[in-house]
Amino acid sequence: MLKDAWQINAVVEQRIAALEEALKYGEAGLELVIWALDDNLWKVRQAAYSLLASRQEPIVQEILQEYGNKIDRYDAFVAMARAGGVSDVDTLMDNLEYDRNSATYKLVDFTLGLVDTSQGQDRIRHYLFNGTQIQRNYAALYFKRKGAKDILIEAVQQGCIDRVQAFSK
Repeated sequence: MLKDAWQINAVVEQRIAALEEALKYGEAGLELVIWALDDNLWKVRQAAYSLLASRQEPIVQEILQEYGNKIDRYDAFVAMARAGGVSDVDTLMDNLEYDRNSATYKLVDFTLGLVDTSQGQDRIRHYLFNGTQIQRNYAALYFKRKGAKDILIEAVQQGCIDRVQAFSK
């Protein structure tokens, strides 16, 4: 489990290091860092913003101003949850893996509870049976709160979660 966490953090750190390196390659590298402002991982977005904040090019300043006017993380997560698409749920679940801290856990827990589309529920079900341990845990919480005992029983029978996790108060 600790190895998995290290590998996940390593991926994020590699992406951030790649952004730092990209700035050495002129306009193409700068464009890559600008694209990272829309990355699905919040830490990568923050790194891209930080790298661009010290740049004085007018186009960069304009982009940063637009980016600053965009919604914050809370609003972004709520919007994804309410949209409830497959990629929206994937982004929320990815953040459980790549941004391991209590603020992210609480935010994802809250926003998953807002998912009410059948597509979103199906995707959360996918994570209950196929996700990493933390993704299965949060998917189980989602279905527990929805009172979906049948799916929790199935997950316990398949060994995806344990009985205590599925049914404790």
